[in-house]
Amino acid sequence: MSKRLRALALIGLVFLAALPVLSAYAQQPDDADASRRLLQQGLTVYELEREIERLAEEEKRLNARLEETARQLEEAKVKIAETKEEAKRVIRSYYMGDRRFVWFAVISVRSIRDALYVWERLELLLSRDRKALLAYTEQYESYRSLANSLENDRAQLAATKAAYEAEKARKLEAQREVDRLLAENAERDKLEQDLQRVRGEWEHQGLPLFKRYFDALAKAMPQFPKLLSQSQGSVTMKGLNPTVEVSDDALNRFLHEQDETLRNFSFRFEKDSISAGGAAEGVEIAIIGRYVVEDKPENAVRFRIDSISFNGYVLPESTARSLERDFDLAFYPSKIAPLFKATDVRTEPGKMTISLKLGL
Repeated sequence: MSKRLRALALIGLVFLAALPVLSAYAQQPDDADASRRLLQQGLTVYELEREIERLAEEEKRLNARLEETARQLEEAKVKIAETKEEAKRVIRSYYMGDRRFVWFAVISVRSIRDALYVWERLELLLSRDRKALLAYTEQYESYRSLANSLENDRAQLAATKAAYEAEKARKLEAQREVDRLLAENAERDKLEQDLQRVRGEWEHQGLPLFKRYFDALAKAMPQFPKLLSQSQGSVTMKGLNPTVEVSDDALNRFLHEQDETLRNFSFRFEKDSISAGGAAEGVEIAIIGRYVVEDKPENAVRFRIDSISFNGYVLPESTARSLERDFDLAFYPSKIAPLFKATDVRTEPGKMTISLKLGL
């Protein structure tokens, strides 16, 4: 065999020997993606479990409230029946002329003493009649209020049950994905340990950090009007409609001054969205959201979360809604300019613009 052939054969043998190693390297990105997907879904399962527990407790609370409201409604039915008969008697007496003797007594008085006596009797009679009619009116209004409350509770319970079932379905789907990824991976034990580690980091570091930041933000937002008084040119008038402009730099400086907790947290205004995030103790959190104008229960510019993540893992929508329920990050235009209400809010790179109008 020539030297050239021996060299080619040697290269071939080396290549064949290296195939398993090359194959392993080739599979590493896929394995890494699968592991990342597993941890992502595992965290989703954990958060959905938390939301399912909350919804179960909410369902219990609503059921108890429904029972109490139904009991009060039955009591109101009895009371309204009692006062209704008395009210009917009073109205019938006036309609049928049974109170004519009152007027006969009035026109038959012959002295001041008689007039005072008739007046006292008349006042007593009319007072009793008014009380009877008022009692019926109050009982009827109480009955209507309880009936409306019962219907609202039933609607809320139905919505809660629907949300509960939807979250259970999402959890089952995510759990199936976790089980599949674990079954397909040769390093199942290690991945299960990683899964527990990530869940623990989220429970003991990630979620508390979110709550710490959101609590500080909720306490800082009522001071938002101070930011405008400190920023020259932040309010402009076009006719009777003011426009408020705030830069993200100014907002971040203001928030950092309000609470030291927020020094590692900042907002960034972008086209039609807002990015926010921070880091502490090796944990990174990120939020993408937007401000929207709401009129109920009062006019407000409220922050809505579109996406939320922890150390790069995207958390389910239920986590975002939970934080929105627990912490009010809205600001209220009437505190910026009394008698005015917000009509629109827009963001662009570096700036947020709020349009107001006279709310009379």
